Amino acid sequence: MERQLRGDAARADYLMDLSNVVRDRELGGRTPRSLERLRLVLAALREWTGDAEATVHAIADDNLLDPRSASEFPGPGELALLRDWLDRGLIASIAKADPDLLDHAKVLGTRVISRDYFRGHRGEHPWIQGDREHFLEPLRRTDGSVRLALRDMRVFADRVISQEGEHDDLKARNLLDFRGRPRSEVLERSWRCPRTPCNPSPAIRAGKVVCRAHGTLLADLGKRRPRLQLKIMVDGVCRAWENLTEDDGREFVLGRGHLARIEEPHLPDARRVRISRHHLVIVSRRGTLGVLDASTARSRIRTLRPGREPAPWQPLPHVDEGPEGAPRERLFRGFGPDDEIELVPGVVLRRSGQRWPGERGDGVRAKPPRRVRGDDELTSTD
Repeated sequence: MERQLRGDAARADYLMDLSNVVRDRELGGRTPRSLERLRLVLAALREWTGDAEATVHAIADDNLLDPRSASEFPGPGELALLRDWLDRGLIASIAKADPDLLDHAKVLGTRVISRDYFRGHRGEHPWIQGDREHFLEPLRRTDGSVRLALRDMRVFADRVISQEGEHDDLKARNLLDFRGRPRSEVLERSWRCPRTPCNPSPAIRAGKVVCRAHGTLLADLGKRRPRLQLKIMVDGVCRAWENLTEDDGREFVLGRGHLARIEEPHLPDARRVRISRHHLVIVSRRGTLGVLDASTARSRIRTLRPGREPAPWQPLPHVDEGPEGAPRERLFRGFGPDDEIELVPGVVLRRSGQRWPGERGDGVRAKPPRRVRGDDELTSTD
């Protein structure tokens, strides 16, 4: 197997999601982890390429090589061999393998061997949506051998991508229980970090709730108000997001100021100024959202259905055009999980599928966001 391993992604013919392969019981074996699966997949790669020297850059999550996992292999020698490969630079191991794996695939154009759909990473890597060329999945034959086949990565709804991304984040923070469910006893509370200014992202380490960034113990501030998350898309890429507290019947305004953290290269000023200061009025009622247009540009809405053509665009009801004397609450148009609102051409607002959005939006990933007036949620009209 060593002849086919390369520690440098640029020198390898293929990329491999090593943890995914070693843990895949559908490839055979009874133990949770096995290097026999890796041997079978490398043999399948030689068959697929017709090249006995075809090479892979294999990346593992750190926990695959955790000494506490030795009992999950058929024998202690397998974990020792993995750690020897790591020491010799034949494989790579990092906290989370997926981001590096996909970054290499994007930059180098190298195919990835994995049975993961990478749903939670499609916000950063929209090229995965519907891809049928860049991923190979190992499949077991009836005789016990393994073959490789091109994997249809399918198209997943935006809310599914958000949910998967949140699940991956909660897992990294140790905030999933043994059944894989979010630990609501932590996520339903508000927390304060002793290091200011810090809007903490809670994590559990050694049984204690700590700040993910600083590792300091967090103070419990009481029950956390439920929040909904809205994603601001520019030319199909999420450039910022906003959180909305689920206060029943409370109206909020979203406008140009909430896009202030999106830099000029991503949102040119010529387009930015077309977005009104008070562009949309949003209200939450019993867990559902309603929206009214308050802009001069006039926004529109449509529904996206996975695997089907988008519904036709429809104009949003405008605050100035409702029937005279009609109750205000009847003017709002529903804003569902599969809907998107076009503020101006190329700038779209969508619902996120996250159930536990953070206290503050990350904005542009490259650097901390610039908040409007120091606020951490949409402007209230109250």
